[in-house]
Amino acid sequence: MNNNMKFKTIAVATDLSDATSSALRYAQAIARLHGSTLVVVHVVDPLGYAFPNGAPSSLVAYQAAREELAKIESGARNHGIPVHSVVETGIVFERILQAVNDHHADLLVLGTRAKSKAGRVALGTVARQLLAKAPCPIMAVSPDVDATLAYAGRWPCVLAAADFSGPSLSALQTAHQMAHSQLVALHVSQSTGHHACSNCLERLRFLTPFNESHTVPVEHIVAAGEPGQLITEYAHRFHADLVVLGSPESELTEEDFPSSTVLEVLSTVTCPVLCVPPLRKTPYIETIEEEAVKC
Repeated sequence: MNNNMKFKTIAVATDLSDATSSALRYAQAIARLHGSTLVVVHVVDPLGYAFPNGAPSSLVAYQAAREELAKIESGARNHGIPVHSVVETGIVFERILQAVNDHHADLLVLGTRAKSKAGRVALGTVARQLLAKAPCPIMAVSPDVDATLAYAGRWPCVLAAADFSGPSLSALQTAHQMAHSQLVALHVSQSTGHHACSNCLERLRFLTPFNESHTVPVEHIVAAGEPGQLITEYAHRFHADLVVLGSPESELTEEDFPSSTVLEVLSTVTCPVLCVPPLRKTPYIETIEEEAVKC
């Protein structure tokens, strides 16, 4: 077994709707296996209640949220999970970030909503803001994740995609620690031709070796094509239980959907997707990034 990564504190953001219940169940499953403390975060947006007579006030919403979160806490404790909840008021992504920092969470779990063909609703505005700003990895969980719930926290097959940028190097390192039975390390070159990116496979093998300290078999793949499409294709082909990507280094917008690999993958894969912040810059990482430009 090579699952060296343990999560001590897991934050899960919920709007208390059915759309985020899968994320909550998935976070609880990881917490049970890892012995983690679970922090359930709900943010009341006061602007959402600024309506004429008859609409609920933010105070009523706060009280209703507290009652619902108390039920969630009770259910988690019945499964032996240390848990507490947080109700915040304000700008949603800012308050979630504050809760992550206050509780020193090393994983943030978010639910993604139903997917359209274009993938435009797979990741809401709040999640896109968090991807570029969260200090810890973010795990995006789709509504149909229940089929893989049994593998939460102990992922047999993990696929990591790398373009040799700082964030993707962090993704490779993280995936190497998390894979239980198999790691698929994938580099997608947008070059064409039989000899495209001839040294990329060697570089990929160097970054994700199979040796005494990493005893999980590694499948190294270099393919040419469109990154988001090929990552999704290989995730399905290998029946990946988790896909690991580098987090975007700047905030994504609606206009980024046609060009963002992260957003396309989140829109098309059915298994959870873990987005990992970039590693701290070192001469080694800078050298790898410089070499990647030659691909």
